[in-house]
Amino acid sequence: MIDESEFVALFREHHNAVLRFIERRVSDREAAADLTMDCFEIAWRKRDPRDPFGLPWLYRTARNLIANEYRRRDREGALWTHIEDHVRTLSSEAEPVLVGQLLDVVRALPERDREILWLTYWEDLPATEVAIVLSMSEGAVWTRLNRLRSRLRPLLRPPASPGEEVRDDR
Repeated sequence: MIDESEFVALFREHHNAVLRFIERRVSDREAAADLTMDCFEIAWRKRDPRDPFGLPWLYRTARNLIANEYRRRDREGALWTHIEDHVRTLSSEAEPVLVGQLLDVVRALPERDREILWLTYWEDLPATEVAIVLSMSEGAVWTRLNRLRSRLRPLLRPPASPGEEVRDDR
């Protein structure tokens, strides 16, 4: 097996190149950083002194990870289309702007926060079970859920009608 110092040298030498390679193909910097680390994690697990690898092997591994990321995004896009259709069906015709705003805000949330919402409201799971699914503590689920509710609550109130506005005609 390759000793740790050889792997550290491989990492230092090629990390930036692999990161740039992935960033050019994935539009999300955070995802690119995660995929880069995944690439080196795979390299660590598969290291073999009889068959050393370098940058070409890392690029090939990165390409496979990028392909997986695109497939994940396609699946997530299909899921979003389904969820949006479902939400629009459940909402009244008088609220299309409100529903659109809500969906835009939810879509912009980090993936973990969206999962908490889906599992809580679409799957009807209690916080204890959401915590198990997402490998989190129940307290962390409650904290995130409360923050999400605070963030989404203003969007769930219909705009005040002109007759409801408070006027100060002084």
